[in-house]
Amino acid sequence: MSKQKLLGIELFRGISTYAVILVHSGDENWGIYTDPEAIAFRLHFYFAVPFFLAAAFYFMTAKPAIAYSPKFWRSRVERILIPYTIWSTIFLLSRAIIFTFTHKPDRLQQLLQDPLAIFFFGGASYHLYFLNLLFTGTLLILLIPFLHQLKLSKYSLLLLSGLSIILYNFLETSGNSFQLGSDVAFQGLLSAWHVNSERYPLVRLILVEIAWMIKCLPYLLIALILNRLPQSTTFLHAKFTPIILAILVLGSNILGGFLCQGALQEVLLAYGLLLLSISLSSYLKNNTLGALVANVGACSFGIYLIHPFIMNIIKSLIGKILPELMTSVSIPLMLTLSIPCFLISWLVVASFHQHRPISKYLFGA
Repeated sequence: MSKQKLLGIELFRGISTYAVILVHSGDENWGIYTDPEAIAFRLHFYFAVPFFLAAAFYFMTAKPAIAYSPKFWRSRVERILIPYTIWSTIFLLSRAIIFTFTHKPDRLQQLLQDPLAIFFFGGASYHLYFLNLLFTGTLLILLIPFLHQLKLSKYSLLLLSGLSIILYNFLETSGNSFQLGSDVAFQGLLSAWHVNSERYPLVRLILVEIAWMIKCLPYLLIALILNRLPQSTTFLHAKFTPIILAILVLGSNILGGFLCQGALQEVLLAYGLLLLSISLSSYLKNNTLGALVANVGACSFGIYLIHPFIMNIIKSLIGKILPELMTSVSIPLMLTLSIPCFLISWLVVASFHQHRPISKYLFGA
């Protein structure tokens, strides 16, 4: 499959970024009643991080030689680790200032008591963990030259993919996956061995890295399979393929829990969306609409990084203008927050993109 600019993937990057914002537009941590319908509605938008991983590994595995390319690893540092460091500092300072001026020393102390989480797990803000997850997953491409030396067939890779999904599913169902908030992994294993992870920070760090690699391994292996498909493959570019894939993706998202659950549903949905986005690329041209799609795709990473600031501003305004809407987390509240948050964040990031040096370090672009 050709790796030219795929506007369908850029479109779904934008859609997935909006999905992240919608998920963050109301949860139980707000301390107000959460409507069960809002919870059920929110569950349909957890495809974002899986799609981001699927797209990232699809492009990374297209060129096996990049595993030992200094240029590639420098780009990963510039695109992931530098923005992570900058945004962790921004969120840490802003929260420290807010807690100081609102006389909440306990919240400030709680924020600063876990430096390991701040440095490695996105502890400065709930959404930053994904950057370290992605960088950890990127380390898996060092396996690609080894896999190529073994000259594994597509069927062997398919078998390994299945085994990796089983391993990932066991990690999830056994309660040993990374827990956002407490920022630990293999909690079930540590509890069984009566080990307090806070006393052994290096062990805690290593276990989180292992959990993240297990999560990313199926994405790596399936991406390798996709990149082995011949460029002459016509199915993805057939007339009715987008319709067929859209039906399968929607069915998996809505009814997937009845057919398959856990890691298998997550990975199938992620790569179903990726194939749908590639298929749609045949219909998106380099016109005004295509330019808009390309722009939202280019801004999606920045939107993801900056949206908590915008959301807090909008949330404050809604609390003053429509206080009755803030009495519970509902679908209307989530939409009222998420839509303007996405649009304003997009506008801000697009403005920053006009200043390349700033954009490079803030948004990795």
